[in-house]
Amino acid sequence: MFLNHDAAFTTFSPAMQSSLPDHTATLSAQTKLETPRGWASVDALSVGDRVATMDGGFATITAISHPKRRAPLVQVPGGVLSTCSDISLPADAHIALTPPARLSQAPVVSAPIKALSGWNGIRPTLFAGPDLATLHFADEEMIYAQTGLLIHAFDARTDSFFPTLNYGDTRALLALMDGKMPGPDAAAA
Repeated sequence: MFLNHDAAFTTFSPAMQSSLPDHTATLSAQTKLETPRGWASVDALSVGDRVATMDGGFATITAISHPKRRAPLVQVPGGVLSTCSDISLPADAHIALTPPARLSQAPVVSAPIKALSGWNGIRPTLFAGPDLATLHFADEEMIYAQTGLLIHAFDARTDSFFPTLNYGDTRALLALMDGKMPGPDAAAA
């Protein structure tokens, strides 16, 4: 009843937080990004390399990790969204769309790529991407891929500088941009 509990408690030291920044973009290893020395695939990049961003500068890659998960991919055909060739992105990737001026004053909005399924030939693939790489940046970035596609590197847990749309809002934006409903949504089927 009268036990001495003073020695039962020790000094608490919090676990070390991951040193990786939270502003990330997960891409397939074959995705081409613009660097100061030309276009390079993601698997050829290393920490410290810089990639072109929407603001006209270059952002430094602070870390590269390789997710253990396999992610379903979405295929974007060449010529769509300013790409020079076909590109496969993880379904949870976000890309930049330019909304009509009457809808938004933002130059671009961030939209989940899976929500574009059925629009302009964009479609989910039957394969999951085994060779994914997550690029980490110190700040939120819109990075150039495959010549003109902008991929959003951001922290989903915090507010984004760019308006970030969910699946339903993206589908509604596509309908407004086309003046009609987009093609069948294969991802929701």
